[in-house]
Amino acid sequence: MNAVNKVLIIHNDVSDESPADARDILDQIRCVTEALHAEGYQTSLLAIDLNLDVAKRQLQAEQADVVFNLVEAIDDSGQLVPIATALLDHLCTPYTGACTEALILTSNKILTKQWLRLHDIATPDWWDPDTPSPVAPAPGRWITKPLYEDASIGMDDASVVADFSLVAGRIAEKQQLRPCRWFAEQFIEGREINVALLGGSEGPEVLPIPEIEFLDFPADKPRIVGYAAKWAEDSFECRHTVRRFVDPDKEARLCRQLGAIALRCWDVFQLRGYARVDFRVDASGRPWVLEINANPCISPDAGFAAALAERGIPYSTAIRRIIAEAQAPHGI
Repeated sequence: MNAVNKVLIIHNDVSDESPADARDILDQIRCVTEALHAEGYQTSLLAIDLNLDVAKRQLQAEQADVVFNLVEAIDDSGQLVPIATALLDHLCTPYTGACTEALILTSNKILTKQWLRLHDIATPDWWDPDTPSPVAPAPGRWITKPLYEDASIGMDDASVVADFSLVAGRIAEKQQLRPCRWFAEQFIEGREINVALLGGSEGPEVLPIPEIEFLDFPADKPRIVGYAAKWAEDSFECRHTVRRFVDPDKEARLCRQLGAIALRCWDVFQLRGYARVDFRVDASGRPWVLEINANPCISPDAGFAAALAERGIPYSTAIRRIIAEAQAPHGI
């Protein structure tokens, strides 16, 4: 019998009217529930919102052995994600994935980059309109991004500008379309690669490394995985971005580099259970860390599940490993 018997799955509240990126949580709930049942766990569900008094009472009433944390936003804001785990910390309830401190660092993309630089991990230059730096901007193209949101929310071809002189104006335009904090990052021309990590009794395991290929993109079209590429199935971007796995024999050196950097990020950010590190690799072969996804999407069609399948790890086995790590010490 499992030492952990009852698992409560917490998630953000969504409806059939929610956008595609938010509705994806329904697939994650379904596949995680099925995997937990296959491994012999009992499960229940709880949506988390800003009514924390109600959430606290419901969490206490559930008396779960472990909480499986699938919260990707609260009140449609990625900035509020750490609230859920902070409440679980307060209740001394074990939960899967990253601890609260790691979520605070990784949900804010500028904090992530500052932490990366502090630990000598290469990340592109950035510019924050709220705290502009006197440092001369890097030449070439720049890309504007929401500071807190994931799932490529707000990202499209217009996110990329020809040079730094256009950044402030583009951020102002973006803020009109989506009122939130935006920043800009030096655009690294090159390959789009990410590395998934799965925790285990012998430490995190580097899974096979996927790359996104941009097929038949016009020369002037930015090679980015924007919102349409992820969520608009009939779009050019979705139909012409294809996942393939980097050949570990033909590109052994690159795979070793990427794996070593991803493991370094796991240690630096004190990640746990599972994670994904997003890279661009420039023309010289140098990897640059863009973002740390502390609790990445684990729906069946997402990159993490594809990497599990490529390694031959059954999905339910991975979920069991994530559960096993949930009782590890918290905190950075």
